[in-house]
Amino acid sequence: MIELVPLHGGQLRQISERFNISSSQLIDFSANINPDGPPPAALSTLRTSLEDISILNAYPDLEQASLKQAIAGYAGVHPKNIVVANGFIPLLESALRTLRVKRCLLPVPAFVEYRRSLERAGVEIEPYILTPGSNFRYNIDVFVQGKHDAVLLANPQNPSGVLTTRNILLQFVAECADRNITVLLDEAFIDYAPADSLTPDVEQFANLIVFRSVTKFYGIPGLRVAYEVANQTIARALDEYLPPWPITTLASSAVISALADDSFAGRTRLHNDGRRTCLSAGLDALTIHSYPSAANFLLLHLPDGVSAERLWRYMIVEHHMVLRNCSNYETLPSRHLRAAIRTEQENDKLIEALAQSLQFC
Repeated sequence: MIELVPLHGGQLRQISERFNISSSQLIDFSANINPDGPPPAALSTLRTSLEDISILNAYPDLEQASLKQAIAGYAGVHPKNIVVANGFIPLLESALRTLRVKRCLLPVPAFVEYRRSLERAGVEIEPYILTPGSNFRYNIDVFVQGKHDAVLLANPQNPSGVLTTRNILLQFVAECADRNITVLLDEAFIDYAPADSLTPDVEQFANLIVFRSVTKFYGIPGLRVAYEVANQTIARALDEYLPPWPITTLASSAVISALADDSFAGRTRLHNDGRRTCLSAGLDALTIHSYPSAANFLLLHLPDGVSAERLWRYMIVEHHMVLRNCSNYETLPSRHLRAAIRTEQENDKLIEALAQSLQFC
């Protein structure tokens, strides 16, 4: 039943209880987490920190100076451009309150928490429907038109993973600046295509706020660390709307170590590109269409006559594999599921399971 579909990926406890399958037996393709993480350096830092009682006895640094310095070096900006919090949602809500956004253009389908956050903030939503026929690509020319004072979008796009190039987005931000439109840009998966990030451009464009995640790419979502990058003046104002001590000392230390591991980041991108290409080819052989993703997941469009709901259930019950049920993505047509990119062996098992399951769904 639709009401029992988890709101987000990675909710194995709910799946386990609903289908009476131990969570330890489930292979999770619903959460887009780096299967190679966490980096060894991050784990080593956590172990060492736990042996130092003084770290647990002391409050975290109120200004998170070391964490912001590490993030700034990674993102190519000044530490004063950085605002940190324990997840994307508090950062987005701080931006909506600080900038007093009244009407926001929202391309859909999109991450479900965009609409929920906008509604909580009392922002009027102007939806713009993206279509499968265009691979869910943004119509930048249309986005600058209308009566909205903000645009909220993701690059790569979620749920499709389709990437908009840096040059196109920069032109869009510049046009929005001329029209006093704020661009709220979610780059949660841009670490897989870092050359297209707009974080280095926030000082040039005061109307640009970029949101990024650390924990997905580095395989440590349980530590809950995200950041936003903005013009220094705006960043100070954004920080004032966040509660103190948003990041624990343990999480901060682990993230600092992770960001310093350049070789891990390079390997991750290389592995993900190869795995995604192989998985896409395997899906094509099953006549399952996947969109041209630049991220660590693929949005699947199932063949005619195949029910996404039945296939989602069948894969769990018969193969103990959890795909992302996309029924709660606004305006996304039926027959869509999403699959995270996992290890080569797990991706091969997914293709085998799908080949066996399609005939029953």
